[in-house]
Amino acid sequence: MIKHAVVMALPPIRRTARALLKIPIVVSGVGIDAPPFKEKTFTVEVNGHGARIVLQNPPRPGDRLTITNIRTQKSCPFLVVGVAREGTGGEPEYGVESLQPEENIWGIYFPGKTPVHPPVKEKLIDALLECQRCGFQEMAQLTFDQFRILGAQPFLKRRCIKCGEVTEWGYGYVEEEVVPPVSPQPPSSAPPPPGGIERRKSKRVVVKLPVRIRLDDGREDIARTENLSKTGVRFISELKMNVGDTFRITVGYSGPGSGEEIAAKVVNWQELGGTGRAIYRAVYGVRVEEVGRAVPA
Repeated sequence: MIKHAVVMALPPIRRTARALLKIPIVVSGVGIDAPPFKEKTFTVEVNGHGARIVLQNPPRPGDRLTITNIRTQKSCPFLVVGVAREGTGGEPEYGVESLQPEENIWGIYFPGKTPVHPPVKEKLIDALLECQRCGFQEMAQLTFDQFRILGAQPFLKRRCIKCGEVTEWGYGYVEEEVVPPVSPQPPSSAPPPPGGIERRKSKRVVVKLPVRIRLDDGREDIARTENLSKTGVRFISELKMNVGDTFRITVGYSGPGSGEEIAAKVVNWQELGGTGRAIYRAVYGVRVEEVGRAVPA
């Protein structure tokens, strides 16, 4: 069972969209009643103005840290805004706010969300996209039609602010994730793999797609994905589930009769302190080929 602790909530207002991304970083600073430290760790979540990071050396709210993105070697000062919660692995996670957001330490463009006039009924989908010409990444907003185009073909044409013209864009894949098998394997004379269970890796895309979650007891919730792949999905929901619980999920839900409902199983979860919600990771209960185009390739 995962222990949960809430010491200080993160700021309730986010000025840009956030993305669950595990970016390797080096953090240096001064811990509580301890000498200066330098720790190699990673982010859990990033946005245009800050991040949530795993950190073993406990700072205090208000402390300043220097964070270096190992991939880009960019460094930037951050302010500790509080302890968010314990992670799924039991690690302490801290909320930090960038003191120089214009430096774009994450290498991702997070455009601010502006009101649309006149308002449109269709909800837009936040997705991490990458320009295929220059590699520039952006947390973009897609319509359902644009999302369907990316489900049917590899690229979408849109303007790149770095190239200065219209280019081809595809999903910006995040690190591969080891996932458990989606169904029991038949007996075999072959020796078991290391660790005793089958493991496969699947690329994930960061896309905030509406989904319907339906439990066997009739409870249901319309949620949004945090990221998804051909084998599984992460989403935030008010429904209470435990590891091993099964449910039905409709990916890309836009109303009754939309999308294909498939079986899924919870493999881990984490309470979002003080919100009454939890973030779940689940694997689909069908083979990859049967998921079809409901999930991006």
